[in-house]
Amino acid sequence: MRTRLLALTRGLSAIAMILTLTFNVSAQEAKSLLWEISGNGLEKSSYLYGTIHIICPDDFVISDNLKAAFEAAEQVALELDMDDPQEMQSIQMAMMAPGGVDYKGQMSAENYEKLDALVKSKMGVGMDMMKGMKPFGLLSVMYLTILDCAQPASYEGSFIQMAASQSKELWGLETGASQMAIFDNIPQKEQIQWIVDMMDEKEDSKGEFAKMVTRYKDQDLEGLYALMAESPEYAKYEDELLDNRNEAWIPKIGKLAKDKSTFIAVGAMHLPGDMGVINLLRKAGYTLKAMEN
Repeated sequence: MRTRLLALTRGLSAIAMILTLTFNVSAQEAKSLLWEISGNGLEKSSYLYGTIHIICPDDFVISDNLKAAFEAAEQVALELDMDDPQEMQSIQMAMMAPGGVDYKGQMSAENYEKLDALVKSKMGVGMDMMKGMKPFGLLSVMYLTILDCAQPASYEGSFIQMAASQSKELWGLETGASQMAIFDNIPQKEQIQWIVDMMDEKEDSKGEFAKMVTRYKDQDLEGLYALMAESPEYAKYEDELLDNRNEAWIPKIGKLAKDKSTFIAVGAMHLPGDMGVINLLRKAGYTLKAMEN
């Protein structure tokens, strides 16, 4: 299980935020999470940054070069417009299952009791209160239990605050409804099995997450992808989690960058690969240059 569940829970930004990267050698000529976008008629450069959506404060760094790129941009784009209260409310509603989910009937009594204890330890309420949440939302709660810190940090959250303090407009590349729809199309029984697997292999998951953080801090997109590629679930849902979304973002990024210099921040696994944002932007005619971060 290990990385495969981390891959799925790390695939979408909004859920992890609310409840608190395909690799190609030619696209990774340098280890970097920060890229300059230029050319193809752009009057000013824009900037692309790969985030890790939740991380412990001791591992959280916003470098001077990252700050400079952010300040140079005139507007900001994240996966979602997270400063829109209506958008956040719609995501919260989409995470709830009308009539609730029969978790008790779809797992053993032992696993249900274990799940109840884990949820209580993190949320302060048990499964009687949480059964109305869809499995992916519940899996996101469990994802928080593998962190070695009580209060995670968030790059997206920091960028929202920075945008507000610098009076920069914030845009979303997609909607929360489209993110949630991805998991609505995955069988509920399969998602509940992911929950059971994560409970059974919690220590392994913690170790894999530690590796992920190390490679993220090293800005090693190739190494991050190597971890993710071990996941059969990731391979099964790669199109839905990454490729289709990346393709849909390219014209939106192009329009934003043409209008104004834009700082774009998305999950780091969206950056590399033949169908990654870096390569797709290059195919669209833009120049992508790795920047020191």
